[in-house]
Amino acid sequence: MKKSFAYIWLLSIVLFFVQCGPDDAPTVSDVVIDIDGNTYGTIKLGNQIWTTENLKVTTFNDGTPITEWTLVNDWFSFSVPIPYFQWADTNDLNNLFDEELPEDFYGAMYNETALRSGKLAPEGWRIPTEQDFKILEAFLTNNGHANKEATVLKSFSGWSSSSGNGSDIYGFNGLPNGYVAVGGTATGVPTIATWATADVNSVENTRRVVNLFNEDNILYVSNSILLGAGVRLIKE
Repeated sequence: MKKSFAYIWLLSIVLFFVQCGPDDAPTVSDVVIDIDGNTYGTIKLGNQIWTTENLKVTTFNDGTPITEWTLVNDWFSFSVPIPYFQWADTNDLNNLFDEELPEDFYGAMYNETALRSGKLAPEGWRIPTEQDFKILEAFLTNNGHANKEATVLKSFSGWSSSSGNGSDIYGFNGLPNGYVAVGGTATGVPTIATWATADVNSVENTRRVVNLFNEDNILYVSNSILLGAGVRLIKE
C-alpha cells in the first residue's frame, strides 16, 4: 500500500537528519507568504535561501489577478500578450499516490507574459537566474554530491520509474511538475521537473529553464517562450 502524505513527510524529515552531516546540513529559514496567502517553506543552502515548493500564486504582487488559462485561449500570443497560469497535471495516471492530489500539488505553471511581468514573487524574493542554479549546483558538488546533483534535489517519491525518485537529502523537494506545451497543454508529469529562470533571449525568443529528468545531472535548456514552466523562488 502506498504511504499517505503525512507519513511521507515525516519520513522525509527523518531521512533528512540521518543523511545530512554537520558540514552540509542546511538551515531552515522563515516561511514565505505570497499575496494569495499561500505559505512556502524555505531552506538555506550555502549562501542562498530557496523556497522548498513551487510557486502557487494566482495574483500578481500588485493585486492584479492572473488569468487562468482555458482551452479556448492562446497560451501565448505575440500580438495580444496575456498573462496566464494553469495548474500542473495532477491526474496521477501512474498511481504513484494513494490519495487524490490537490490541484496545486505541483504548483502553478506560467506563460511567458506572466514570467516576464516581474510581479510574481513576494517582496524580497525573485525568479532565479541560471547562474543562481549553477551556484546551487556547485554547493552540492562541493559537499560530496558530484554527478548526483539532480538526484539530490529530486523528491524521494512521486517520480515515474523511468525517471527515478531522488534522495532529497536537503529537503529541496523537487517534484516532477512537467511543463506546458506550445498549445497550452500541461504535460510531462511525473517524468520531468521544469523551472523557469530569469534569463531570456529576446532575439531567439527563448528562455533558459532548469530540468531534472532521468539523469543525475541538472540540465540547462533554452526553451521557446511559447512553452510554460513552474517557478522556484530565491531570496534577494
